[in-house]
Amino acid sequence: MARDLSIVIPSFNEGAHMGKVLDDWIGVCQRLGINFEITIYDGGSTDTTLDIVRTTMQKVPPGCVELKVLPGVPHGPSILQGYRDAASDWLFQMDSDDAFGTDAFEELWRRRDDFDLLLGIRTGRRSNWSRRVVTLCGRLVIRVLFNSKVADANTPYRLMRRSAVVDLLRLLPDNAVVPNVMLSGLAGSARLRLYQIEVEDTGAPVGTAGLASFRLGRTALRSFAQVITVRWNERGRRVVG
Repeated sequence: MARDLSIVIPSFNEGAHMGKVLDDWIGVCQRLGINFEITIYDGGSTDTTLDIVRTTMQKVPPGCVELKVLPGVPHGPSILQGYRDAASDWLFQMDSDDAFGTDAFEELWRRRDDFDLLLGIRTGRRSNWSRRVVTLCGRLVIRVLFNSKVADANTPYRLMRRSAVVDLLRLLPDNAVVPNVMLSGLAGSARLRLYQIEVEDTGAPVGTAGLASFRLGRTALRSFAQVITVRWNERGRRVVG
């Protein structure tokens, strides 16, 4: 029997937050009566992250919390693997830095029956100019290419009906840099029913080093190329179909 909800959490060296993240999300799922599973996709943490997850696994029923260690696997492909691994009716992704909390999720969960994709749109982000530009470009790209009305294309706070996105996931490359941006775009062309609310980003400020901005620019270019390829492949599939 499929679970109600699969929560996908990518992580790397988040020992300062992981204990609270797991306690909070286990707590909200139990309070709402959700049959859930939480899977941590860890990039090979060297701090206390893995110990915290394994300790939590011993305290909850089998299968409620799982850990998959993927050394060297980047953030994007880890998220995509999590989506493809999940077999629950609903998928939820969040980051492991405890930047958003659980309140907004309760609102998304209450409204899920009428929608396919429910998103938390980040507000109050303390990021540098280069990341702001990338965020704006992502929104414009998916609007132009996919006619998507998603306001925050790369938000890591998203609840998705699995039956609505399972075919879309097959269109994404295994090395997808920004799978959430691609899904936000495809949601537009697939005409998924969309719900969006604001969530306050209380996470730590993103660094402003010039080298980081340079690397971000290269990553953005690679992401843009992948998004165009996904759109091309999706159009080709429609023609063939």
